[in-house]
Amino acid sequence: MAPTERTPEPAEPPRYLLWFTAVTGFLSVIAVVLLALTGHTSAVSAVGLAGGAASAAGGIRVTVNIRR
Repeated sequence: MAPTERTPEPAEPPRYLLWFTAVTGFLSVIAVVLLALTGHTSAVSAVGLAGGAASAAGGIRVTVNIRR
């Protein structure tokens, strides 16, 4: 006999989240290149870290299963 509870299909992330992730990553790459060319090496690492964190956060999916 098959179980009556089924795992629902994973929901697709909203489109704005996908665009936000892509645009943030793209802008951080441009900012890193411009800051590196102008000699602001300390700002390069900060902008790169912020862009990488935003890109990573946009790609994380969390699923929570609650059993009663």
